[in-house]
Amino acid sequence: MEQQHTRREMMKKCLAVAAVGATGAVSTSVLSAQNAVEPTTTPTAETYDMVILGAGTGGLVAAIEAHDQGIKPIVLEKMDLPAGNSIFALGGVCACGTRFQKEAGIDATQEELFLDMMKVSAGKADPKLTRTYVEQVGGAVDWLQDTVGLKFLPMQIMPFPFLNRLLRIDGDGITGGGKLIRLLLAACKKRNIPVRFNTKAVELLTDNSLAVSGVRAQIENGLLVDFKARGGVVVATGGFSANSEMLNAYIGGVMSHIPLRGSPYTTGENVSLTKPLFAKLVNLDQFHCGPIISATHVNPADALSNGHGVIVDLRGKRIIDEVNTYVTKARLLPTVTPENKAYMILDSRWAEIDKMVKKFIHGNSEFFQADTPEELAKKAGLPAEEVLKSVNGYNQALRDNKLKELNPPCSYKEPKLLDKAPFFAFPYEAGMTATFGGPKINTNAQIVNLEDKPISGLYAVGNAAGGLFFKDYIGGSQLAGATVFGRIAATHIANICKKL
Repeated sequence: MEQQHTRREMMKKCLAVAAVGATGAVSTSVLSAQNAVEPTTTPTAETYDMVILGAGTGGLVAAIEAHDQGIKPIVLEKMDLPAGNSIFALGGVCACGTRFQKEAGIDATQEELFLDMMKVSAGKADPKLTRTYVEQVGGAVDWLQDTVGLKFLPMQIMPFPFLNRLLRIDGDGITGGGKLIRLLLAACKKRNIPVRFNTKAVELLTDNSLAVSGVRAQIENGLLVDFKARGGVVVATGGFSANSEMLNAYIGGVMSHIPLRGSPYTTGENVSLTKPLFAKLVNLDQFHCGPIISATHVNPADALSNGHGVIVDLRGKRIIDEVNTYVTKARLLPTVTPENKAYMILDSRWAEIDKMVKKFIHGNSEFFQADTPEELAKKAGLPAEEVLKSVNGYNQALRDNKLKELNPPCSYKEPKLLDKAPFFAFPYEAGMTATFGGPKINTNAQIVNLEDKPISGLYAVGNAAGGLFFKDYIGGSQLAGATVFGRIAATHIANICKKL
């Protein structure tokens, strides 16, 4: 089969013309003029109220909110288009108390969401940040609808921890995260907010009290420009999931070598830029892992989460309790099989099987289909005898009510026989989605130092910030968290600027 588009082509397909000319990128005439400056001269300088690093969800939200509060922001993006993890996200926001939920007759409470977010984080997420999230996420989602024009698909009640909280973005043919970025860019363009692409932050600027006063960045022609910030700098660069040095240093082991599920350009500026200012770096060993097909970047999570089927390794043997979440199934995989690859064996009892088949076909990603488990195994290059043992063993244990006595046990709550042709084998690997660690923030989105005091003029939002997530997160809370704290950072900086 032909390989799917490269990740970079996927990004461009996802964003299309949204990034091109959507905002105030550096013009050819400006670049020509700057090319005439000798590299040894003092960097030219521009002054804004707020300088934002990164054109992802958190950064663009902060820019829009800042503009609407009457101050002048600028967004600096190191790539030639918004290239962070948002565009890879299937696109959901985890929320309570939104107008959308109320109109659907859903009562998702703040307290229940708070308790479940803390539970999913094993009690190690910052409770103050979590409380801020649940108190403000409802208004933030309403803001995305009213100000940005975001639309959601009809609500569905899902298993824990999603329940009645996940609002799926209507991607209109692209990923929900890609659609969100398009809409945010359009909102920036409407407001004439400058977004400078090919502009990489290389150093935070400080005054003689170590208060952050701006950022030095390298523009497309290689020269340096100082972007001064009257109110503050917002780090919205994402984490370090694509930085092999940091992954080995902070996470280590087999998990530091798994393929990427997200952007290849989230390379740890949240750490490298803030560490020299004695930022308090937390949770650097924490990350999100999920299933992926590394060759095509197709996400088979729905196949792994459907509550049916068995998972076998390349030797045809069951290796994981299939009741686990797709995150757990991904995290366990490199520890139980050296190839970091397995197959989800399904049959036609799964009502959504046609959707998964179409997804793999659309993504030009390999899967296998046959009328019997033996034929399926042969097509997939798996030992037919072992695959048949796994399938038949599962079916017999189900008939005997002994699924939990299997090795490993199978704990499906409503198990079904795996016996309805045709049968399918969908491959999956464990992939690195995003890192959770970074400079610790307070409830104003300010980065704190090693003494837990705010570093004046320095903020972080989204996956660039540390403290909100640990171990795992409820799906949709990363995009929602970036929105919540992006607006908080902008509001805090706007209040500072209005007092100057």
